[in-house]
Amino acid sequence: MKQKISSGFVNRCWQYFACLLFLINSVFVTASDAPVLTLVTGDLLSGLYHSPEQTGLVDELVEQALQKVGYDLRVLTVPTERSLKMSEAGIVDGELLRTTAIEAYFPTLLQVPEPLVGNEFVVFSREPIDLKNGWQSLSDKSVGIIIGLKLIENKVPASALITKVKDQKQLFTLLLRKRIDYAVFIKRIGQYYLRKNDIKGVVASNLPLDSVPAYIYLHPKHAALVPRLAGALQEMKQDGSFRRVVDRHLQAKNSGYTERLADPILEKK
Repeated sequence: MKQKISSGFVNRCWQYFACLLFLINSVFVTASDAPVLTLVTGDLLSGLYHSPEQTGLVDELVEQALQKVGYDLRVLTVPTERSLKMSEAGIVDGELLRTTAIEAYFPTLLQVPEPLVGNEFVVFSREPIDLKNGWQSLSDKSVGIIIGLKLIENKVPASALITKVKDQKQLFTLLLRKRIDYAVFIKRIGQYYLRKNDIKGVVASNLPLDSVPAYIYLHPKHAALVPRLAGALQEMKQDGSFRRVVDRHLQAKNSGYTERLADPILEKK
C-alpha cells in the first residue's frame, strides 16, 4: 500500500539538505581575516551575473562593496525558490540579487536600498508577439515560467496555460520543442543563455513587460550592515568604479557578437 508523504517530511528534508550544503561550503579560505558574508543565489544567475569562481558581474560588484565595509564574500548556488527559504531561515546571510517582488512572501528579509542592476522581463518565443496589452497579452496562451521568480509568478494572467519549470534550460527546451508557445524571463540572462548554447530560432520581445531594479537582501541579523553596504555601493557609483566593472563585463560578454547584451544599469527617471 502506498504511503502519502507529508509536507512536514518534505520540509524537513529540504532543511536538512540546506544545512548540509552550507556545512560543505563552509570550508572556505580567504586571503584575509575579514568576516565572510555568505549570500545565496538561484541557479538561473549562473554565467552572467554569477560564476562558481565568483567572477560574474554581480559577484564583483558586491565583493568590492563588501571589502569597503570589512567583509569578504562567499556565494552559494541553489534552486531559485530554495534560496529564499534558506535566507529567511538564516541558514545563509541573505540573497545576492532579488527584486522587490519577494517582499510580500519573505517580509523579514532586509533590502540594501541601492540597486545593483535592472531586470527587463520579456517574452521569448519562436515568433514575435504583440505586447500592446502588457501582461494581459499572455491571457489564454501557453506560457512557461521559472519557479521562484516572484514578479513573473505574480503577473502572468491566471487565464494563461502556465507551465512551471526549475531553470532556463528546461524553459527554453520546452519552447524549442513546442511544448509551450511563450517563455517569460529576464531579457539579459535569457539572451546570454541562448548565445552561450548557440540556440537559434528564438526571439525576445522588443517591448519589456516590466523593468525593475534588483537588490541585495540580508537576513535581519545583519540589520546594522544594511546602511553601510548601501553607502559603499553609492560610493562606487560616485567614484566611477561601479560603472567600470559593468563596462568591462559587457565588453567581454559582447566581444565577437553583433547583437549586444543590454546595459544592466537602469537609467533613473
